[in-house]
Amino acid sequence: MAGTPVLGNLSTAEVEGDPTLIPLDFDERFKRLKPDDTQFMTMMSRLPRRVAIREKVNWVEEDLFPRMVTIQTANANVPPAAGSDTLVLAAGHGKIVQPNDILRNMRTNEAYRVTAVSTDTLTVARTVGSAAGAAVNASDVLLVVADAQPQGADFPVPRYLQRVLGFNYTQIVRTPWAFTNTAIAVEWYGGREPAREGVRKAIEDKRKWEHLAFFGARSYAAAVPPENEPQGTCGGLIEFIQSYVLDSNGAVITPAAFDNFLAQVFQYGSTNKVLFASPLVVQNFSAWTRVGMGTQWAPTPENVFGVQVDAFISGAYGYRVPVVVKKEWGEFPTTGKGYGTYAFLVDMDYVEFRPLRDRSSKLLTDRQPRGKDTYAQEYLQEATFEISNEKAHGILKGCIAPT
Repeated sequence: MAGTPVLGNLSTAEVEGDPTLIPLDFDERFKRLKPDDTQFMTMMSRLPRRVAIREKVNWVEEDLFPRMVTIQTANANVPPAAGSDTLVLAAGHGKIVQPNDILRNMRTNEAYRVTAVSTDTLTVARTVGSAAGAAVNASDVLLVVADAQPQGADFPVPRYLQRVLGFNYTQIVRTPWAFTNTAIAVEWYGGREPAREGVRKAIEDKRKWEHLAFFGARSYAAAVPPENEPQGTCGGLIEFIQSYVLDSNGAVITPAAFDNFLAQVFQYGSTNKVLFASPLVVQNFSAWTRVGMGTQWAPTPENVFGVQVDAFISGAYGYRVPVVVKKEWGEFPTTGKGYGTYAFLVDMDYVEFRPLRDRSSKLLTDRQPRGKDTYAQEYLQEATFEISNEKAHGILKGCIAPT
């Protein structure tokens, strides 16, 4: 084909009449908008794990026998010396004590010796020991110190705290991707497919499990259409934690409030706890350093289970609590106590990832239908989380940005 005469300078727009002849200046490094923000699953990968052998996993939770009881009805009697009297406890607390137990009123310091128990009503000897008698108020808390058995006494009635059965269900998570065989054959900037997309899907699959760990819902259905087969969903931390939930209710978090929260949760479980917090919660913590609270908030990055963390130093226990910023939670809504206001205090010794046997995360290839001119792959995993002793964990929510 004959060329066309052109007068003047040759520019990049006129190269041989076809600007596509000039190679593109193309950076083959893809700029990912959202980085891998799956710190919890990263930590889980560095901890021991056990495989599950059923689609429902069970565990047994136990505690020591209770040692405190609460007064239900006030008793205004103030005995000048040891004498018999009755104390009415809160419903069910009568099972915690038995004759010959020594109780201490932790408000008045008076000690009582139990002589008889009738449901939740105790007959007691008052002013045992040196403490003077005092009126008993409703809601007084009594410490069950120990039993004092007389010589030659009969075998006491055995008591034990019933164990609790915990459970969760496995969830099948699939992350697929597919290309036509033509798309696979051609050359792509940044690398050939489907390998390039496989890298992105691996991150997306891991993010699904990260969301499940915190926000998963526990359920089981025996027959779900259209296959009419069972379907389980895995419960996350939000499904289990009930006892210790600090609701700021539209206020900023103060160091005192947070320290009180830690004092409650650290009563239970291990000291190996990590706080996973939204940027808004950590913004509340950062404000403390600007008002003289730098001794509590230590924004010095360190490595815990392969994750960069800051730390809060508990005033009650002196423990250094790692703080992991969940950057992606900054996209969540903050109005109405949305998930953008959340933080989870997780006892890492009481959380375990449980993949089903032979169903741990794997890359499955050649998933396309027979005869179709495409190529499909997927990541598939069936697993669950064992989240035991919910009192060892806690939730913060409902805060606002500091001013």
